[in-house]
Amino acid sequence: MSYRVLAVTAHPDDLEFGCGGTLARWADEGADATVCIVTDGSTGTQDRSLVGAGLTALRRAESERAAQIIGVEDLIWLGYRDGYVEYSLDLRRDLARVFRTARPHRFVVMDPTPTIEDRFINHPDHRAVGLASLDVTLSAGTTPGHFPDLLDEGLKPWRGLREVWIAGPGDKPVVVDITATVERKIDALLAHRSQVGDDAEGITRWVRERTAETGRRAGYGFGESFQVINQGPGFHGEEEDLEQVDFGEPAPDPRSTPVRRRA
Repeated sequence: MSYRVLAVTAHPDDLEFGCGGTLARWADEGADATVCIVTDGSTGTQDRSLVGAGLTALRRAESERAAQIIGVEDLIWLGYRDGYVEYSLDLRRDLARVFRTARPHRFVVMDPTPTIEDRFINHPDHRAVGLASLDVTLSAGTTPGHFPDLLDEGLKPWRGLREVWIAGPGDKPVVVDITATVERKIDALLAHRSQVGDDAEGITRWVRERTAETGRRAGYGFGESFQVINQGPGFHGEEEDLEQVDFGEPAPDPRSTPVRRRA
């Protein structure tokens, strides 16, 4: 059977930067992909006159175009105010609702680390969304005693999760080959014109250089990297009612896989 993927991001363009090529590859493999964007994107500009509902509408349209390019089946908006997201029980409940609805086998989340490789400070929205997303896998999305009001909505806990993929920024151990989908990653990113501007050539060059550097670690033309977790609390591989899914050949972890050299 095809597997289901849920990716949760803070802002409308986070997906394309962090894992657009990988999600496009999985969609090509037959995965049913759902993306949840937590904020409304209303403050993502240096032009104060654009802040607010007009920018929100523009960024929604941009995200819809990008989702079509990548192959995303469903796009969910939670509508939190851009730049003001804090970790809260309400956030965890809302993400648990999405998790129980989408019932993902693969769950892609943002890195909640405060600083990235001593290079820069991670966005506060990213940190809050990433941490709440991880916590959903342990309790709110998988346990009936957490947020029982979701049961009243007909949303049972989902205990079929197989893998959590923590996306960038920063270099992570598992590299996915996106050589076949890097152009779609670029095209999807360019759909966010309000964020990347008119310098398509510059953005294309930057994405190619960055993903080529990542891919080189595993012998690929272009790559994206992740931390992958598939065991421990939150995973229920021994339950009898789990669906049978095939993820295909796993992505290599350069820490244990010899690098293939290109001729």
